[in-house]
Amino acid sequence: MTTAVDVAPQRSWRRVLERFSPFGVRRRPADWVSDSVLFALSLAQWWWNGLPIVHPQIPDWFWPIDRTIGLFACVLLWWTRRYPLACALLLLVPGAIAITAGFPTLVGIYRLAKLGKPTTTFLVTGVHIVCAIPYHAVVPIPALPWKVWLIILPLMYALAVCFGLLGRARQQVIAGLQESAARDRERYEERLSVTRQEERERIAREMHDVLAHRISLLSVHAGALEFRAGSSVAPSVDEVRAAATVIRENAHLAVEDLRELLALLRGNEQELGTARPQPRLADIDELARESEAAGQQVDLVVDLDGATVRESVQRTIYRVVQESLTNARKHAPHARVRVQVSGGDGGIRVVVDNQVPVGVTDADLLNGGSGLIGLNERVRLEGGTLESGIEAGRFRVLVGLPGGHR
Repeated sequence: MTTAVDVAPQRSWRRVLERFSPFGVRRRPADWVSDSVLFALSLAQWWWNGLPIVHPQIPDWFWPIDRTIGLFACVLLWWTRRYPLACALLLLVPGAIAITAGFPTLVGIYRLAKLGKPTTTFLVTGVHIVCAIPYHAVVPIPALPWKVWLIILPLMYALAVCFGLLGRARQQVIAGLQESAARDRERYEERLSVTRQEERERIAREMHDVLAHRISLLSVHAGALEFRAGSSVAPSVDEVRAAATVIRENAHLAVEDLRELLALLRGNEQELGTARPQPRLADIDELARESEAAGQQVDLVVDLDGATVRESVQRTIYRVVQESLTNARKHAPHARVRVQVSGGDGGIRVVVDNQVPVGVTDADLLNGGSGLIGLNERVRLEGGTLESGIEAGRFRVLVGLPGGHR
């Protein structure tokens, strides 16, 4: 049975092993390949330079020491990625006294330049050069003059530092590109979020316009039926049936419109390509007939002189007329409404006006709502203007929109 006293030392040893393990640092596949190749080259150099026939100037008694130190330097390379500075300092002695440790010492300097601080790299490299220069005095390399040694040795270390700094610069460029890509992705997601919010607001305006129109028709017919039922002259069966039919049809259309708008909000019907067509100028006649069927008096004149009107402007004109008719039913149910759409490629003018009850002011008409506010925003997005108010006892909505085809 394992007790808590036994488990504590095990955890302590595990932490020590993890701390000093050469594999504690995360390596990508490319890092594993790079470290393995450098280790293999170091072993090949250690074996070749360890042959007495290659360096006969080294005494026989020193060869075991040289090979041991050189093998230690080769194995130490596996720690250079995790502890570059410590390994570079540990390689000072092998680089100064063991010819079999020459290549792994340069690899250690290269790794320090790539992963460490530049100032520390230059300082440690200078110490390495100073410690390695006396080697030629103690064990002279045949056919290598002192002047050549003093040139070659610093150049080899400088080459290792340059390769390391190049690798460091490459890593910094890649990190900068990744940060830039992350920022671009964040900006894209932010723009996407704003676009989605704007689309939801547009759908909310569509929902207000459509449902307000349908519900106002229901209200008019239900009110008329209620009034007739309470009067001395009871409505006939045909009149009740006709009113009930209109109420049922408009209730059904209101539900369908609500379902469609919710589907658009979820994106389902647009993705499937089954969304109903958006209203256009040609649908204004049907809108006027629906209002007249509800008892509203509408005088409609559309004269665009054959102009080509883009889809979004047609939809805006339709919504302006629809909202104006809805407001007239709510605030002046028995007034005649005049609707005039005129203009051409140079611009389009929409005027909707109706008589208002005596004593009604602009403040009374604007208290309720978001309808005209939504219309104003819709018109503004199309580059147009909207004016509304009471003039000479009539409430007028005047909209100017750019014409032509974009």
